[in-house]
Order: sequence, then structure tokens, then C-alpha cells
Amino acid sequence: MKLKCGATERVVTPPLGLNIPQCMVLNPATGVQDDLFTHAIALEQDGQTVILISIDTSGLGAAFTHRVRKAIYREIGVDPHAVMVSAIHIHTGGPQLMEVYWGQKEDRSVTDLFLRETVAAAVEAYRNRVPVTAHFAVGREDRICYCRNYEMTDGTIMTNPGYRRPTKILRPAKEIDYTLSTMRFDDENGKPIGEIVNFACHPDTVGGTEYCADFPGEMRRKLKEAYGDLHTVLFLNGCSGDVNHVDAFRFREEGFRYPKDHYKYMGGILAEDVLALHKALSPVEGKVLGFARKCFRAPRRQPTEEDLAWVNGMLANPAQSKVFRRMAEEVLHLQRHPKRYALVEMQVIRIGDVFVVGFPGEPFADIGMRLRERAQPYQLVLSELANDELGYFATEPVFSAQVYEARLPSDIFEVDVIDRMIDTADMLIKKLLRNANKMRKGNRKNEKDCIDR
Repeated sequence: MKLKCGATERVVTPPLGLNIPQCMVLNPATGVQDDLFTHAIALEQDGQTVILISIDTSGLGAAFTHRVRKAIYREIGVDPHAVMVSAIHIHTGGPQLMEVYWGQKEDRSVTDLFLRETVAAAVEAYRNRVPVTAHFAVGREDRICYCRNYEMTDGTIMTNPGYRRPTKILRPAKEIDYTLSTMRFDDENGKPIGEIVNFACHPDTVGGTEYCADFPGEMRRKLKEAYGDLHTVLFLNGCSGDVNHVDAFRFREEGFRYPKDHYKYMGGILAEDVLALHKALSPVEGKVLGFARKCFRAPRRQPTEEDLAWVNGMLANPAQSKVFRRMAEEVLHLQRHPKRYALVEMQVIRIGDVFVVGFPGEPFADIGMRLRERAQPYQLVLSELANDELGYFATEPVFSAQVYEARLPSDIFEVDVIDRMIDTADMLIKKLLRNANKMRKGNRKNEKDCIDR
């Protein structure tokens, strides 16, 4: 049966006056630089349906994902486990779609807005599906993203040291993943109706008090200029826990600062890259859709004596940054109200021989690179903040350095949870490959039985 696809988008810009959750402090929205969206792509083949959703928000909780999946099942009967709901991690979006974000409580009106429009987008995409061909291309973009953790001359590791100590930087602490990929779906007339773009970088380039979809929004606008307003571009942010737009070495240039509209430059670069990749598109092999997920319970880190000493130092110093003081308050809360375990959901959606892997938090780049190595020769599309927001997944040596991303409450697990996530994703990919092989053998047997009869 021919692959079918439907794609759509809906505006989810919240009202003004609500909180833009930057740096754990109250930041009411005063304007709109550009609208925020929820995007959905529905795919169907041989009676199997999968739906990918991408939302212009910083993070979403498992409860929100559960409500989306349940509503979609109620409306169109799609298996909840075949639906992946990802946050792009926009830092100039509305209140986060989760129960509590470090003391900033959920805004129910915003959650209801995102829920209503996200489900409507998914249902509309499903009902608009038409026969398509899928094409995929993968490239590299290394001009706009950088590791944000650096080894310093004094032997420490710092996050974003360019503003403060640029001359003391030795080298980036980790390698990052520069992979850029796109999967485009063209109708029977060869017209693109939608595509999935995957790239890893923190969408935290704008700041301020106006809603803005950052560089993914600018990239989408540029691609619409090429293909028309009906062309839906679903962006999935890759493993960007330790990746942002800041080249710390540039701060050695006297007076250097990134301009406020740097996100437009980044979005323009990505759009140019994607358009160039369109010239290298190849048909997606493996005419099959599939989905698999597995949840496991992982022990959470508990505050140590060292953590509590750090907390006391932060709270005793009124000059300390609001970010670290807020983190310290959250560690005290965890000490008084312990949380022992968290449920980790890993999800994989298969589109031909391309596998979309969802991580329920912000993995460091090398986690995705390790999984890519394991999955060869198959191509991966990596989506962070898929179905849940469990914080950072920091790797060594940054984890032991206890910088911002690695310290409680930013990273709630011990580092060994990363191996479990990679092993689980690898197992799900292999499971989907086995299922497809069984299906092909069954189809060949049925064809032979028909011939024999």
C-alpha cells in the first residue's frame, strides 16, 4: 500500500502577561515577535499509523503527553504509543506544559490552549493524508552551534565562560553532533506537503519579554517562502543539552556581543542548508511504518552533604545569581520532600529505514552520537524532550564537574541512566527491524499460497 501523509500547523501563541520561563524567574510577556505553533505530521501505510508532533514550548510533562495521546485515540483511534509529542525547547515561549517548573506553577489556560490546538492539528493532519513519496537527506552544519562547556586553564569546566573569562578558555569539554537531516514528503504531483527537519541547538538566542519561535521559526518561514504557506515544516531538536549558539572564543574580541536578531541569521543558514539538501534527497528505503516504546523506572539522585554545603553557600550570598539561588531552593525542597524514582520513556518510530528516537529530557550531544554509531547503517532522527521533561542527561567529564547542567536539580539521575537509555533505544530499533522482517516473510508466504491455490 502507498505511503500516505498529512501535515498541518496551528497557532498557539498565549495571551500577553503570562510567564516566559527564562532562568527560573518571573518574566511576563509584553509582546509577540512572531507566533508560536504546534505542528503535526501523520503517516499511514499498510494499516499502520504514526503521528509526530512538535510544539513551540520549552518543555512538556508526561501528564500533558498522556492527555494528547488519549484525546487523539478518542478522536481517530490511533494507538497512543504511535504518537510522539516533542517540545522544541523554545526559551521565549509561554509557560511550560508541565505540572511544576522549579516553583513556577503550570498555567492551566495555556495547557488547555496547547492541548486543544495540538490535538486539532494531529486530527487534521490525519484526515488530510494523501499518497506521498518520502525522501531523506543528511548533511552537516557547524557554523551556528557550539559546545557550551569548556575546559579552563585552572583545570575546571565552566558553562558559557565567554562572557566572563574568555582568555582562560582552553578547549570545548566535549565534541558535539553537527548532523542536519530532512525527510520530505511529496504528493503524487511532486509537490512537497511537509517535511521533518532535525538539528541540535538550544533555541535560546533571543531573550527578552516577547514571544518568539527563535531560529526554528525563522527557518520555517524561509522554507515556506520557497514552497508556499501550506508547506508544513516540523522541526525536531536533537540532543542539545550541552549545545548552544555561543562561540565563547569570540568574546576575546573587544566589545563582541551577539546581536538580538542573531536567530534570524541562524534560521536563514539552516533554511539554506535544507534547500541544498533537497538537491541530494534519496527515496526512503524499507516500505514500512512502525513504533515501539519501553518505560523503565530509574532511581533519582538524592541531595548529598556536598550538595547541601553548596546550597548553604548559595543562599548565604545575596549577590549570587538568581538561577543558582533558585536551584539551591529546589535542592532544599527535594531534601524535605524526597522523590526516589522517575519513569523514563524511550520511544522509537520507524519510517522506512529511518528511525526517530525520542529522549524524555535534554541529552548531551555525545549520547546521540553514541546511539548513531550503534544504529549503523540505519539513519536516525533524534528528538529531545519527547513525551516528557526529565531534565539534563549530562555525561563525563561535565557530570563530575557539577556545572549547571550536571548539578541537582538540573540532572536528576546518576550518569549510568544514559547507558540504559541507549541500550533501550537500540533494543527498540532492533525490535522494529525484526517485526518488519516477520511481516515481509508473512507477505511472501501469503503470495505463495495464492499462487499455489
